[in-house]
Amino acid sequence: MKKIYFLLSTFLLLLFGANAQTSIRYINLDVKMGEEADVARLFAEYHDVERKSGAAVLQSVGYLGGISHRIVFAGDPANWGEKVERSDAEWEAYIGKMRPHFNDVNRSMVSTNLRWRKEGSWEKSKASKYWEIIPEDPEQFLKAYDNFIKSIDEILGNRVVTLESIDLGGMGGTHTTSLRGSD
Repeated sequence: MKKIYFLLSTFLLLLFGANAQTSIRYINLDVKMGEEADVARLFAEYHDVERKSGAAVLQSVGYLGGISHRIVFAGDPANWGEKVERSDAEWEAYIGKMRPHFNDVNRSMVSTNLRWRKEGSWEKSKASKYWEIIPEDPEQFLKAYDNFIKSIDEILGNRVVTLESIDLGGMGGTHTTSLRGSD
C-alpha cells in the first residue's frame, strides 16, 4: 500500500514540476480504522487509468482532526479527467463500494498551484507540514514568499515547498503552503 502512495505521489510531483498553474481538488476523508487497505485497493482499481492531464492520488494524512486520508485530483482544468469516461452507473457503484469504509467526508477544497520548489526531492521528503493562511496583501505575500524561499534555498536542501491559492472550501484560509522533509 505504501508503494501505491509513493508511486502516485511521485507522479503528482512530476505533474506539478511540468505545470505551474495546476488546479487541485482535495477530498478529505476519515477512513474507518483497519479499512485503509480496502480503500487503497478500491481507489487504485477505479482511478489507475490514463488521464487527460494530471493525477488522482490517495494520501494518508495526519494533520487535521477527523481526517485520516485525502483524495487529491490535480491537472489542467481545461483538459480534466480520465481519457475514457465512465458512466454515471460506474461512478455510483464505485462510491457505493467506498462509502461504507468512511466515518466521514468533510472540509474539502479546490486550489490552484502557485509555486512549487522543483529542486526538492519527493523521495527524500516523505513527511509534510501544511498551513492555511490569510495574507493581508496576496501580491506582496507572493513577492515576499519568492524572496524568502530564494534566500533559504541552501538550507532547504532536498525539501519540497509549495504554495497554493484556495479557490473554494478549506478551513477559512485563502492560501495554503507546505513544507516536506524527511520527518
